Amino acid sequence: MIRDQELVGLAMTLGRDAKIKITVGGEESCCSTDGSHINIAQMPSTPLGRMLMTGLVFHEIGHKNHTTGSRPSGLLGDMMNVIEDVRVDMETIKARPGTCFNLEAITTHYMNKGSLAPATFAQALLGKVMAYGIGRVLKQKSIMPLETVCNEMIDDAFGTDFIDDVENIIKGIPKLRSTRDTNAMARKLIELLVYQPPPPNPKPKPNPSQQQDESQQGQGQGDQCHGLGHGQCHQQQTEDQHQENPVNHHATGTGGDGAGTGGGKRPTPEEIAEMLKNSTGYGDLSKLIQAELDQIASAIPQSVLDGIPILPEIGRLKPGSSKLNEVEALSAASRMRAKMMGMLQSLKMMPRSHGLSGRKLAPGRLVKLGLGDPRIFRKKVSTVTTNTAVTVLLDLSGSMDDKCQVANAAAFALHTTLSGLKGVAVCSMEFSGKDNDPDVNILVDFGAKPLSENFNHRPSDGTPTATAIWAARAMLLQRTEPRKIMLILTDGCPDCDNETCAATDKAMKDGIEIAAIGIMHTGVRRLWENHRIIQSLQELPAAMFGVMEELLTSRR
Repeated sequence: MIRDQELVGLAMTLGRDAKIKITVGGEESCCSTDGSHINIAQMPSTPLGRMLMTGLVFHEIGHKNHTTGSRPSGLLGDMMNVIEDVRVDMETIKARPGTCFNLEAITTHYMNKGSLAPATFAQALLGKVMAYGIGRVLKQKSIMPLETVCNEMIDDAFGTDFIDDVENIIKGIPKLRSTRDTNAMARKLIELLVYQPPPPNPKPKPNPSQQQDESQQGQGQGDQCHGLGHGQCHQQQTEDQHQENPVNHHATGTGGDGAGTGGGKRPTPEEIAEMLKNSTGYGDLSKLIQAELDQIASAIPQSVLDGIPILPEIGRLKPGSSKLNEVEALSAASRMRAKMMGMLQSLKMMPRSHGLSGRKLAPGRLVKLGLGDPRIFRKKVSTVTTNTAVTVLLDLSGSMDDKCQVANAAAFALHTTLSGLKGVAVCSMEFSGKDNDPDVNILVDFGAKPLSENFNHRPSDGTPTATAIWAARAMLLQRTEPRKIMLILTDGCPDCDNETCAATDKAMKDGIEIAAIGIMHTGVRRLWENHRIIQSLQELPAAMFGVMEELLTSRR
């Protein structure tokens, strides 16, 4: 179920279901070469943006699962890409039938925009293959007019026989089973183009004086035909014509004048050789989508972008090589657990009773009227349950170097306390700027058992607090628990105060409650209203009681 109405919620759901990494942020949309990571430029959640992103994800899922190796350069690479797009979409639709609607929406969108209109013969050939595959094989009717346009351009250059030869090759698209098969089909089409026989030289039109001379010569020749059979005479005339005008088998040119029969401008061997070397980029739907997403993002003012949620890359850190001093941390955890159970509460509505009035009848109790029991209406009873999701955000930036022992122990104590409470789901994450690692990493995921070695990492580099809040927000909004809480353990020195405040405001508007524990620093005072400051681990229980009293005693 998608609970986050922003683009990042849809992205996280699609990525989780398809087992692909999707991020939302920055100014540029891109896909990794192996299809395992897709980034969508930061933008508001609009119908167009959702349609484009969904189509891109489902298209790239097909390449990730079914494409192997890389494609060659030039026209062969373009042809291979067009055919492979059809093949992988065909496989994706087989596995996920519902994706046919998302993929067809992309095709219809770019047909309506005119983005697939061919401008050259090379594009017409690619368009022919693309329209045949998407229109006839994938049954997307919106692209069918493209095949007619491409056929006309191909017919003008090479005639209908060439179109028939192309269709004889591409009719095998439904039988393709691998990228190797795609490569072989693309090569056949390129060879068909390269080895086209040259057109016959058009018969020159003689001027009137020549026609008169020829007619006189024909009469003389007719006299000479006496004594020869008619067939022998015709053969002799044909041989004479060939000797006078021999056919140059290496020449190409402008062919005949008849439109639609190969009589248009026919590419020369030099022009065909140039086509083979150059990549047109035609028909690359993935590139079209990425370019349009970037165009949408670039038109948004920066002041608006600051409040639009992002979905950063969320990694996972392996446990450290050593453990924390658990005694003090577990002691603090035991002191917190008893009181926090009473604080972590939320209302749960359950239909448990029946009454004399209401809006909904209980059909099974109508018979009770005959027995003198008029309680036939459903009644919802509010029961207090512990039903809360919590993310603990641990600051492991460079400024925490002299505070990390207290911060690590506090995070371990918090996670241990919360995970021991029935009905509470907790996830701990760290944020820092470690080289070659994401800015945000999961230490212990929801439902996993916390170990002290999970919380024994050294600080490094920057303080991407805003990025951590966006990541925690995305994870919390995917949870089913009605109460969602974010606990931030930091010294309160983020990379950017404005971005941190914008992320905080958006998360709170989405119903997430936020509190901060300042670790040996007062910087949290200017960023979060609900905060406490500790100098040692012994002060953590009292600090937690303070922030929890504000966060959790109110019932929704």
